[in-house]
Parts: sequence; C-alpha cells; structure tokens
Amino acid sequence: MLDEQIGQLIWAFISNMEDFASAEQAARAGRISGIWLLPTQMHSPAETAELVNRVQAAAKVPLLIGVDAEAGLGLVMGGATYLPTAMALGAANDPDLVRAAAEVTAAEARACGINAVAAPVLDVNINPANPIINTRSFGASPELVGRLGTVFVDGLQAPVNGRQDVLAIGKHFPGHGDTVEDSHLKLAAVRQPRERLDAVELPPFRDAIAADAAMLMTSHVAYPALDPAPDQPATLSRPILTDLLRNEMGYQGVVVTDCMNMYSIAHNFEPRESHVQAVAAGCDLLLTHVWDLAFDALKTAVREGTLAEEQIACAAQRVRKIKVQIFGESMSRPASLDLQTVSAAVGSPESAQVAKRIATGSVTVVRGTLTSPGDRPLIIATRMARRFGPSVDSQLRTALAAIGWENANVLMVDPTPDTSQVRKAVEQARIAHWAALLHFNRVASFDPEAVSASDELADLAATVSAAGVAITVASLGSPYVLPRFAAASATLCTYSTCDAALHAVLHVLRGDTRAPGTLPVELQ
Repeated sequence: MLDEQIGQLIWAFISNMEDFASAEQAARAGRISGIWLLPTQMHSPAETAELVNRVQAAAKVPLLIGVDAEAGLGLVMGGATYLPTAMALGAANDPDLVRAAAEVTAAEARACGINAVAAPVLDVNINPANPIINTRSFGASPELVGRLGTVFVDGLQAPVNGRQDVLAIGKHFPGHGDTVEDSHLKLAAVRQPRERLDAVELPPFRDAIAADAAMLMTSHVAYPALDPAPDQPATLSRPILTDLLRNEMGYQGVVVTDCMNMYSIAHNFEPRESHVQAVAAGCDLLLTHVWDLAFDALKTAVREGTLAEEQIACAAQRVRKIKVQIFGESMSRPASLDLQTVSAAVGSPESAQVAKRIATGSVTVVRGTLTSPGDRPLIIATRMARRFGPSVDSQLRTALAAIGWENANVLMVDPTPDTSQVRKAVEQARIAHWAALLHFNRVASFDPEAVSASDELADLAATVSAAGVAITVASLGSPYVLPRFAAASATLCTYSTCDAALHAVLHVLRGDTRAPGTLPVELQ
C-alpha cells in the first residue's frame, strides 16, 4: 500500500526517448503517477498519441499526461494550433476569446490523450524586467489576471460527455511576476511585505481556487514575508503551501511542484532532501526528472520517521480524486487513441480562426501614429531561434504572400545587428521611404536575453530615423522592449510570434485594419 501511494506522488519529467522507456517501466511497476512530455517527443499529434497509447497501456494505474501549453498545443507540438500568448489575451480583454482559447487547447489535448495542461499563468507581471513570466502573464493588473484566468480554468476544465477529462494547472503559486531572475537559472525572491502580496500576487490564485482549478503549481521563488527561513523557495515551504494555501486560502486541490531539475532547486538543495521536503511542505505531486530517486527518498523518509505516512496517504488521496475526474471511479484504463482520428482533430481551420480572432483583437498601438507604406515598403525583421517550425525569414515571406503584400521588401538582421547590417538597412530604407522593424522575441527558459532588445537594434532604428525615414517598430513578443525605440515614429505590440500574430500586425501596418488592443501592462 505504501509503495502504491508513493508512486501516485511522482510525475516523471521526460526529456528524451531513453527517459520515456525508463518511465514506461516505472509506470508498469506503479512507481509514477504520470508523465510530462516535451517538444522533443511531440513532433506531431499522431506521434504524441502513439506515445500516450504506449505508456497508458503499460501503466498499473492510469496516468496523468501533462504538457506546458500556455499558448495552445502548438507551443509544444508540431501540427497543433499555436495561439497568441496570455498577454495577447490580456490586451484583447475579451472573456469570450479567453474561453475559446481554453476550449481549443482542451480539445486538442484531449484528442492526443493529454489530460493535464499547465495553464493558465496566474502570475501578475508587475515587474517590467521579468525575463521568464513577461508575456506568459495576462498583464499587470491582479483584477485582469484573476478574471481572465478564471475564464480560462472554466473553459479548459469544461466537462465533455459528463467527464472532466482535461484539468488545469494554475501557476506559479504564490506569484512569480515580480522577479528579475529566471528561476531556471537562479533562486529568485519576491521581497514584498505581506500587504502587497495580498493586494497583487495572491488575488488571482484566490479566484482560481474559487473556480475549482484542479491543480496549482508552486514557484521555486522565496518570499521572506511568508516564510522567513533564508532562501526558502515556496516549493519547499510549509508556511506557504500548508499554512497559507491549504489552511488560510482553503485550497483542496492538488499541489504540483514546478520541475525539480530547475537550478533554483537542483543547485541549492540536495536532491533526496528536496523531494522529501517538498512533500512535507504540502506538495502532492513531484514533477521530477529523477523519479526513481524521488520514490526511494520518500520511502526511506517514511521508514525513518522523517516524513509522516499520513502525509503520503493524504497526498495520494488528493491525486486519486483528480484521476477519478478523468478516468471515473473505477479508474479504468483509457481507450487506445486512433492515430488517424487524432491527426484530423488537431490543427483544424476552426482552431486557426480562434488564433486569428485573438491576434486581431490584441494588436496594440503603444505610441505614435501609423503612416501609410509606399509602393515598395521595407520590412526589417530580426532572426530568432526556435525549437521547431520555420525560420522567421520563411514565416514572414509566407505571411506576406498569404495577405498579398508581395511588393514589400524583406531585410533580415540579427537581434544584435552589426554595422554592415545597419548600413544596409539605412540604404534600403532611403529607397523605400518607409520602413517597419519587426522584432521577434520570446520568453525562453535559460535564456533571459531572448525576450529583450539589444542596444544595437535600438541604434538601427535610430539610424534609419536619422536618415529621414519614418520607421515603425513592432514587437512580436514583449511590450517592455518598446521604450528602447524612442526614435520610432510609432510602436506596436502583438505579444506573440505565432503566425496569427504576424498576419494581424502586417494587416495593421498596411492599413487594412485598426489595432484595437489595450496595453495590459505599464511601460517605463
């Protein structure tokens, strides 16, 4: 009985196919509760479904299958719908669009056998220098984040055929929006008094609890006002997870750790101790890359009396409760997915229309007045690394052809352009008499600079402007980079690099449509 209960507390974080094979064996032995897939295993809906079929067939107890899909399944899986970010939804500020985004995400997850989606982000991005939350947040207003987050939870968890088979994981409790560090790289801290936390960070989580969010994910961030122990991240803090979240806020759902392989935990705490401490603090599920170590550590801690068996039993019962929502009281093994049906159900034109509606409603003129492009307009775009999908160059040229703006010239530059690229931009801008700079940037784990703008890129825009050519700068990503482009005649934001966002901003630049979005954050 103890072994079975411990197994239900462990969520295997899968980095490669070797990991998958190991997790499959652990599932067969009942030593894990679920698997968490990454893009490296999700090249297509059929490939994803095939893996899910395989591991569910092997499992002693039906598994949670989790993914990070804050911007739809297309964020992590080829062939799925890539939606604009949460901040784009915040800019559109339309609950109907939020619900539609959640429903598309749930439908595509369900089709592939995925039953747990790490969304919505409930962090209030109040710090412009935040490199890891940023556009993943709905905005800088607790009211906005709570209101839209609740709608997303409702849409994601809406029952289908009488069963709630896709569950939300709200994150990152008690709030990661006021940090300047990426917790993948450093142990960050929110050094605000309890009064400020009550006013800003905690309200969206209270709203999500009221909306019956099935799971909440912890942050690997320290909060001295909530737990005075030095450098104690929320994931390992009983005052935060039990005293505050359980007892004071009344949360009865499942508490999931952020991945235990992140620097903030893995490089600051001994692995066996950190996994035990997380459960002792109040976590029910350990999202971990070392599932065998976690299992053995918990079992040893119970035998040695450093972890109460009752704590294990209560956590396992909470996990069972959400699994019953998915699989029914009998906990029956899910039916095998038909791979052809899966492929037809994911990435549909109807889902693409939802992405288009969100993108069209979110484009925001942040400053200035747009001018009409000439006969041979120049579009300068920054290159950006991607995990999968086409290059920015290919994406942009395809988008221009799709909207019939084939007379536009394209100049690709590096995010940190050198002098020759700046010179070429000025030469081509003078010929065009009109230029737009599209800066593609995104939040990227382990790479804080991926969501910023370089001095050299800002200088390029200033140099084009100084040459007598009005230049419009559009951030396909973070709005926080736009104050760097003071020389631009106008600045816009799409909050996203997805196809729908690119099409929407091109239509605005050409003058086909207006930009109705409202900036959901404050810029310095």
